Amino acid sequence: MRRYITIASLVLACAAASAQNLNPTVQVTNDYEGKLMEVDKQNLQMAVPDSLLKFDWNFNYSVFDNPYKGAYEFTPYRIEMKPEATRRDDGRFYLRAGAGWTLHPEAQLVFTPATKGRFGISVYDDFKGYSGLYHNIMTVEQASGPYLAGPDGDYSGYGFVNRAGTTLRYDASSAVITLDGGFDLLRTKDNLASGNSAMGGSATLRARSVAHDGFLYDISLGWEGLGNNATRGNTLDVGKFTEYDAGLDAKFVYRIAEKHSLRFEPSWHHVMFNETLGSATADAVDLAPSYVFSDGGFSVKLGLRYSDVWRKADHNVAEYKGNKLFPDVRVYYEAVPDKLVLSAKVSGGQRFNTYRSYLESNPHLSFLSSWVYGGLLGDATVNTFDAGVGISGRVRSRFQYAAEAGYARYFNAPMDRMGVYYYTGANLDTVGPAFLPYVNMMNYDLLYATVKGDYVSDRLDAAATLKLQRSDFEQGHEKGLSAMTLPLFSGSAKLVYNWNKRIFAGLAADWATSRDEYDVYISYDNYIDCHLPGWVDLGVTAEYRLNSHLSLWAEGRNLLNQTVMRNFLISEKGRYFTAGICLNF
Repeated sequence: MRRYITIASLVLACAAASAQNLNPTVQVTNDYEGKLMEVDKQNLQMAVPDSLLKFDWNFNYSVFDNPYKGAYEFTPYRIEMKPEATRRDDGRFYLRAGAGWTLHPEAQLVFTPATKGRFGISVYDDFKGYSGLYHNIMTVEQASGPYLAGPDGDYSGYGFVNRAGTTLRYDASSAVITLDGGFDLLRTKDNLASGNSAMGGSATLRARSVAHDGFLYDISLGWEGLGNNATRGNTLDVGKFTEYDAGLDAKFVYRIAEKHSLRFEPSWHHVMFNETLGSATADAVDLAPSYVFSDGGFSVKLGLRYSDVWRKADHNVAEYKGNKLFPDVRVYYEAVPDKLVLSAKVSGGQRFNTYRSYLESNPHLSFLSSWVYGGLLGDATVNTFDAGVGISGRVRSRFQYAAEAGYARYFNAPMDRMGVYYYTGANLDTVGPAFLPYVNMMNYDLLYATVKGDYVSDRLDAAATLKLQRSDFEQGHEKGLSAMTLPLFSGSAKLVYNWNKRIFAGLAADWATSRDEYDVYISYDNYIDCHLPGWVDLGVTAEYRLNSHLSLWAEGRNLLNQTVMRNFLISEKGRYFTAGICLNF
């Protein structure tokens, strides 16, 4: 499994083929979630400010069991964990494409030809982008209180991403073997000449058991490559960057008795960085043995994780001298069978920071900024502990919910930072400092909570997510520390009503509260406090299904015309409307 943040893992959405008819249903998976033996290990995730990232670059496709739904489904598939689906032997062609104004073109294609026997293949391509005006984020002095960072003038730019690849699958008698190969292309241009021109490729060979006699395994061997030509602020500030990552991730489970199992989860990754100022390498290793006890609706996992990172740059080896042993304890209790599951966890670990992980959190972030301003590539980020409790379940067959809350501590974690660039009057109508997205490494405590709900009926579908993140860290230019706080609240919601399973109309909203940064560097001996206002992105969706194979769809976003910053300091200007078709055969 990848060690990178998975920001907005896109699952394609369209009307099902005739075999699935026009009445998609939600599969309740609480039984599956309560079985600790089958729960995937939870890798340490990058501490990024907001999960509401719309510019999807790193797509993790599972093309053989994609739950294609109506075109009005513009958010990822809401059931995150489900049992392995059986591969279809009939062919499948899926296309969803649209464009509008302002220009937000998108196209998703999946082709799975009919195959015989144990072999299967799928080809996919996903494209999404924007071209138009961006808000230029400037500082506005207020009579009292901090400076307000808001739009002051506009500039033209674009952001495009494309992911294409092939998935091969072989169903052996006791295992499923898959080979995924993909190609990434990313182009961004903002703040006049700032931008990224990145290309990447990846390949993953995975084998996982489906039948067992007391022994289960899941082994992945992967490689990723990335190259980027970046500019920042003006055409004279340019650089080239390459990154290669090879890794092995595995999970082994051995049942020693009916209720007792042993589990071992090893992981190793090696990354090489090469850029205009030098080169570096980093290695990360995880070894996580554990004991699992399961009895009816109760499961407990008692484990210990050895996690370490070594980084070598210009013949100097840097290694974090603190924690290398972390707890790995999880408890699940099915209080009401098939309806209510209680859980608790205590975990931790290390990982290194890659440029790909930065791009997945903000595709507009230049490696020139992340390298120079402290986000040392390959440097270790440590989650010293993460303790949390959760509850999930369903009410009858229509409502499903999940909630989690906890407290975590991070060491040397990348956080958003406002960097200053001075424009001249020849470049913009407004003369003065403008902000660019940078990265700073911070130590902080995080109080978090997430609540999700999902309701499905014959006429009405509704879903909502509310996320709380309270970050606590010291700031001050005398310490060389400055970073943007996380939005205290963020979330999303949608409501879709259908008439005869043919005409669909809905509302959608994403939002995030304000953020602050203290002692932002403006010039020598000049530091200010800045405040980013919160935002709400209100949208409408519509779909008309001509038949089980063809749909017409449309959506409008940012109807309140706010400065929406899904990516830090990057805001597309104004309202936009997109319309298109969806084919499924």
